[in-house]
Amino acid sequence: MAVCDTNGSSSLTQVFDSLTPQQMRERGSLKWSQYPGDVIGAWVAEMDLGTAPAVEAAIHQAVHDGLLGYMPPSVSQATREETARYQREAFSWQVEAEHVSLLPDVLSSLSMIITSHTRAASAVIVPTPAYTPFLEIPGRNGRSCIEVPSATRWASDGSPRWELDLDGIESAMDAGAGLLVLCNPWNPVGRALTAAELDAVATLSSTYGVPVFADEIHAPLVLDAERTHIPYASRPGSDPDLTFTATAASKGWNIPGLKCAQLIASGRARARWEADAPSAHLRAEASVVGALATIAALRDGQDWLSEVRTYIRANRDALGEALAGAEGIEPTLPEATYLAWLDCRGLDLEQPARYFRKEVGVAMNEGTTYGRAWSGFCRLNLATGRSIEEETVHRITEAVRRRQGAS
Repeated sequence: MAVCDTNGSSSLTQVFDSLTPQQMRERGSLKWSQYPGDVIGAWVAEMDLGTAPAVEAAIHQAVHDGLLGYMPPSVSQATREETARYQREAFSWQVEAEHVSLLPDVLSSLSMIITSHTRAASAVIVPTPAYTPFLEIPGRNGRSCIEVPSATRWASDGSPRWELDLDGIESAMDAGAGLLVLCNPWNPVGRALTAAELDAVATLSSTYGVPVFADEIHAPLVLDAERTHIPYASRPGSDPDLTFTATAASKGWNIPGLKCAQLIASGRARARWEADAPSAHLRAEASVVGALATIAALRDGQDWLSEVRTYIRANRDALGEALAGAEGIEPTLPEATYLAWLDCRGLDLEQPARYFRKEVGVAMNEGTTYGRAWSGFCRLNLATGRSIEEETVHRITEAVRRRQGAS
């Protein structure tokens, strides 16, 4: 539970600040056990910050009650209702419970949409850099993947800003592609797409009759108060018949292992989903503990989430300050998600993540796993304790110094 002192400030910050690499290794998560030795786990997209007290309580209660079997209809219905309420209240998106289906995870719904809800043999469009499974799943389902590398422009503060290549997306649609994967907020570059960008995508989708799969799993993690998440399906130009939205509490409340995501669809997209037996059956594969945790997160986990966003924002800002003078590396600092995207091409490294792991023991993701065009980039996870983040940044800057000294 987030305990408050007499001045009203939360003790969560102190708890997070006290985390150490040794504690993380003893915890034994994939993030910290993949690479043995004195290596900081900063790669896979999970947080080191635990989860909300309400979620912990829901999990303990499920164990106490022995509610560890198959999904009861009452829990499924409550999860659907809570998902719809959260979308309406958090993002002003008018969702009804009957528009929500439960799933084990977001990726299972993408596979099903590709195989059952797009034209046979049609290609899948994936703007890059992109979450690695989005590039792999089309091939696993017998489809080609059209990578559309995104463009960058320089914002007023001098930072890089990533934008969808709408012309490239349109060309792929015109050539007969059958689905667009839209990641918003955008992993790995940390963008929360604007209304204008979403409206442009909606126009292309309607013009060419191409469905959009909107992955909005990072929606709760918009870091700055002046920004907000805008669901693609909430835009007036998005066609309900061509829109599938996948979301979950797994990133915002750090429960990806509990296996309960939600697919939101209406109109003919909803009718097709329910009429397709394999699609509809996915609801039976969702976890009852995950559903109970989701209800608790959406209903009672907002204060914890707010503090976590503030904490991650401070880690982000510290990274930006530390790398401001690091020649050869240009960070994209997230406005949403807890992921930073590092342009290391100035260090003349094809595999910078490998270099940082071998040289100074910081494990990040290689840029080429997010698309063919992204050699020289890597992704850094910022959702960790302050002392761990400080050590991570120290090691990265030390590696940059060594590399510059050797060149």
